[in-house]
Amino acid sequence: MATLLRLLFLVPLGYIAAIVAAGLMLAFGLFGYEPDPEHRFFFTASVVVWTFWAGAAAFVPAIVAIVLAEAFGWRSILYWLAIGGGIGLVAERVAGRYHSLDFSDRRTVVLLAAGFVGGFAYWLIAGRLAGTGSETAPPQVPEPPRASETPPEQA
Repeated sequence: MATLLRLLFLVPLGYIAAIVAAGLMLAFGLFGYEPDPEHRFFFTASVVVWTFWAGAAAFVPAIVAIVLAEAFGWRSILYWLAIGGGIGLVAERVAGRYHSLDFSDRRTVVLLAAGFVGGFAYWLIAGRLAGTGSETAPPQVPEPPRASETPPEQA
C-alpha cells in the first residue's frame, strides 16, 4: 500500500517540483533578477512560461526515466543528474534547431543547469525512494542438520 501511495503522490509531486525548479533556473539564467516591482512581474511571468516549456519538453523522457528507475530501483543522485542534464542538452539542441532561444548567448549552459536542477529536485522528493517496497524477501534456505540431530546410521 505504501508503494502505491508513493507512486501516486510522490512521483507526480517530484515531477512538478522538478519542472518548477527548472523553470526558475531558466528564468533566472536567461533574464536575471532585479528587485524592482516592474521586473518582479516580468520575472514571475517568465517563470510560469519557462515552467510550462520545461514540463512539455521533459515529459516523455522523464516518464521513461522514472519507469526505468522504479523498475530497477535506481536511486542514485548521479542517475537523476545525468537524466536531467541529458534532457537539458536535448532541449538545447531542439531549441537551437528551431532558433527559439537565439536571443541568449548562454543557452547551452542555462539549459544544462536547468536540467541538473530539475534532476536534483526530482531526486530530493521522489528519486531517493525509487523502487522501494518492490523488493521481495530472499528465499529461506533451510539450515543443514546439526551433528547432534543426524539420524543413527543403519547397518
